Amino acid sequence: MMQHIFKFIVSFALVALTAALSSYLSYLGIDSFYDTLQLPPFNPPRMVFPIVWPILYVLMIVSFYIVLLRQNNQSAIFLFIGQLVLHILWCYLFFTKGLFAFGLVDLVLLIWTVFVMIKKFHDLDHTAAYLQYPYFLWLLFAAYLNVGVWYLNGAAFIQ
Repeated sequence: MMQHIFKFIVSFALVALTAALSSYLSYLGIDSFYDTLQLPPFNPPRMVFPIVWPILYVLMIVSFYIVLLRQNNQSAIFLFIGQLVLHILWCYLFFTKGLFAFGLVDLVLLIWTVFVMIKKFHDLDHTAAYLQYPYFLWLLFAAYLNVGVWYLNGAAFIQ
């Protein structure tokens, strides 16, 4: 039982740390230059993001916890942690630095990593994989928004 609790705490802590860092890095850009950007069609109002992200983070916690309970999960763990790092890096590149093209490159790597991660999760537990689909779809939408922001604001590598 203690091992299950420990694995849940690990899952929660990794995702919570990612959420905190990503939120901090995002708000640096939102508070400085984001309001000056031209945004693509279908860009959601700001109020959508604080609703969507906690839901996605909860799904990530539960999904990763399920994976941690399985045997032979090393590659799935590696992919999960890797995508968390790429997620934080995207927030830094896009929001903190305004490097939209580099953010897009990172986001494409993130999408690919999550896609492969879902396949690995599926091998371990179908529910764990299915819980990642909303995140994957949101990342595809984020890629559309990233491309739109990049294109509408000069399509330069550096702002």
